[in-house]
Amino acid sequence: MSSPLYEDDVECSGAAAAEVATTNAAKTPASKPSFLRKWGPALIAVAGVIVVNAILLGPTGSKVPPLSHRQLTAKSMREERTQAVLDMDWDHEADLKRGLHNMQGSRNLSEADGGVMEYTRRRHRFLGEYVHVDVSGEFSLFGKLTITAIYFAFWVFLMFPNWFLPIGRPGIALGGGLSMVVVRYVLLVLGHGPSFDAPKVIILEPLFLLFGLMLTTIYLEKMERGGLFDKLRDSLDDPVNWKRSAKIMLMSTIGSAAVMNDSVVLIFSGVVVDLCVRHKVANSLPYLLSLATTANTGSALTMTGNPQNILIVSLAYDDISWTEFLMNMVIPVTAASIINAVMLFLYYSGELFPGSSG
Repeated sequence: MSSPLYEDDVECSGAAAAEVATTNAAKTPASKPSFLRKWGPALIAVAGVIVVNAILLGPTGSKVPPLSHRQLTAKSMREERTQAVLDMDWDHEADLKRGLHNMQGSRNLSEADGGVMEYTRRRHRFLGEYVHVDVSGEFSLFGKLTITAIYFAFWVFLMFPNWFLPIGRPGIALGGGLSMVVVRYVLLVLGHGPSFDAPKVIILEPLFLLFGLMLTTIYLEKMERGGLFDKLRDSLDDPVNWKRSAKIMLMSTIGSAAVMNDSVVLIFSGVVVDLCVRHKVANSLPYLLSLATTANTGSALTMTGNPQNILIVSLAYDDISWTEFLMNMVIPVTAASIINAVMLFLYYSGELFPGSSG
């Protein structure tokens, strides 16, 4: 017959051992995903893009189709129009007095005012006489290799911003731009590259639009609860995981096409995180990737979807209409969105479909 004191000691020892085991289990780090699980989809996507381009264009670009008669005619007309604008007489003081306000809707100038040629001259003058010209053939082999090395080096830094210097992507992008300006000047002095006028390469329209959208984004982020964000959160909520992810994808695609991908991601990332907290999901990565990836694919649909499209349109001198751009991009954006959704659902099937831990 054991004494009550002995039994109490045994119970205390058992409780202490269980507590120690629980503490040790909590301290044990969770197993990290394998290299293939982490980087496999990205490597497959990159390999797929390379294979498709090699099949369509040839390993050395030998299958690139020649320009059609219509494209050659348009190219010739653009070159003639640009040269005619450069040869026109202009009054610098009159342009300064005219100001930016006269660029808005002034494409339909009357013939007495100079018509489309005068409009083009004004816009050309306002942009600082910048015309995009392919000067790649004017670099020496050393110049081409140098520019290529710097370009890809900073792309690697952008993909892994904390790998080299912890200055963030904005600092890396600024450093890359400054480095390219310095290197171009050095190549010019050494005779390995053409002349380069950095200030005239700065196109103001994309900067103005980006600045305005960032201000709008900051304002929306400061809104109090109970307003727009709560309504957006409720509209994206769904008890079924994959449906909630699909709603995020749809919202992100449409929003990035209508506004811009950066603004959509900054605005809705907090909403998506709140949804993950509300449903106590074990892994929020599928939902955040649903937002980020579809913001990129959807932004390619319209002129204002991303800064690259804005820059293209700025350099096109209004030769591309909004609807024309949209119609040309509907098929590739739709295909990219479907492929992206399928890959996300397959890769995160355990989290997004019934019976998952999420």
